[in-house]
Amino acid sequence: MNSFENGRAFLGFTMLIPLLTVFLVQKMGGRLPIHTFSLTKPSSKWVFLSIIVPIVMGIGLHTYFYVTHRDFFLITKPTQFIALLLIGLTISAFSALVEEVVWRGNYHYYLRQRFSFWPTALFIGVMWSLWHLPIALLYKSYTTPVLSVPVYLFILFALSLVLSIIREVAQSIIPVALLHGMMNVFYLSDGQQMSVTTDFQEWLKCIGIVLLCIVCILLSCHKIVTIQKNKRV
Repeated sequence: MNSFENGRAFLGFTMLIPLLTVFLVQKMGGRLPIHTFSLTKPSSKWVFLSIIVPIVMGIGLHTYFYVTHRDFFLITKPTQFIALLLIGLTISAFSALVEEVVWRGNYHYYLRQRFSFWPTALFIGVMWSLWHLPIALLYKSYTTPVLSVPVYLFILFALSLVLSIIREVAQSIIPVALLHGMMNVFYLSDGQQMSVTTDFQEWLKCIGIVLLCIVCILLSCHKIVTIQKNKRV
């Protein structure tokens, strides 16, 4: 068990492997140029939504657990909210950016040269969620892993679709990294002082993420179609 706990320190480093792979294969191999990470300036609207949506979802989840179980999902005292916000906008967002320059930056760009948006988003969603499988297997304290691990992976798959939609419509990974980082802090954590099981938490998070995914699809579908007609990637 101690080895697993010590392994948490290296978990973030493993998320760098896709980025290192890109540089080794494309830069040093010289087969594909690394000329786009989509680090373009986004509109203030996308930045605002990427920050506020995870906060609203996290507060909603926190309120539900407090009302129903007197649990503290996000914070135990109000001053902790500022700390979470700073972590989400800095450390967590930067860590997410390191991932997103590969998944929704480089990979998305090259896949969109050959495929339409939805095959690209679905493929990246499957690969990205499976990439996080070690977290579910080694660091999640599930009571029924056979049920909860697939739920966790589906949460990541649905979130990946949301991230891909934002990347496609906003034409930038900056709001994608912000949403990803803020979700890690405000929504995807295992809670502060929780009496309910991690399994139950995952099921509720899954419902919230699926609803967010449906809303994003409904609101952005016509924009994605327009982008595909104009062949913008």
